Amino acid sequence: MKQKLVLVPGIAGNDLLWQFQIRHLSYIADIVVPDVSNCNSREEWVEAILNCTEGKFALGGASMGGWACFKVAAEHPERVTKLALIGIWARHLPEVEKEQYKILERIKNGHFDEFKQEYLDYVSTNLDSGKDEFIKLVKEGMEFVNQQVFVNHLESYLDDFNSEKFLDKIKCPTLVIAAKNDPIFSVEEHEYITRSIKNAKIAIIDDAGHHIMFEQPQVLSALLRYWLMYF
Repeated sequence: MKQKLVLVPGIAGNDLLWQFQIRHLSYIADIVVPDVSNCNSREEWVEAILNCTEGKFALGGASMGGWACFKVAAEHPERVTKLALIGIWARHLPEVEKEQYKILERIKNGHFDEFKQEYLDYVSTNLDSGKDEFIKLVKEGMEFVNQQVFVNHLESYLDDFNSEKFLDKIKCPTLVIAAKNDPIFSVEEHEYITRSIKNAKIAIIDDAGHHIMFEQPQVLSALLRYWLMYF
């Protein structure tokens, strides 16, 4: 019998973020990606996750998706069988928060399209030509990103940035996945999270930055497959 797997996207994300994993893990899991587009607080993200399927499920979240997963796993252990946290943070990170506030200000001042183009340029530069399929997915995803949704999500986690209070309450088997070259959330931050969650394990992916799903999709899928089968 297949496991249920809920995969939570990052800021303003949707199921396009997880296309490679959906394609390659569906033979062992029934995968659901919750719609978080109308969620304006961590509590609303949690509600969307819990309501997207019934019963128990394995739970994976990337970046802001992981921010929501901390609370789900800590406060609803009866629902979550195992947890995967990808490209995340738990502590206050003043420099990161400062940069995110700058992005928020730029967008509110009417520079959202400019910001999106810079993001696409960054992704295209950091993905080699062999990953054209994933560059295309990123571009498609960004086309559908709603400015107000992006602002609402950004404000939500800046208002509730720290997740340390949840870490020692998470008891399910947990895999923490870090990218060695992530310019936002360091390997050291992921190691701190791993030490703080009982019996958590860490995997560090080489040659990847913050966009692991696109930069190293095969490696990520292999790690998630192992997590699903053996954790």
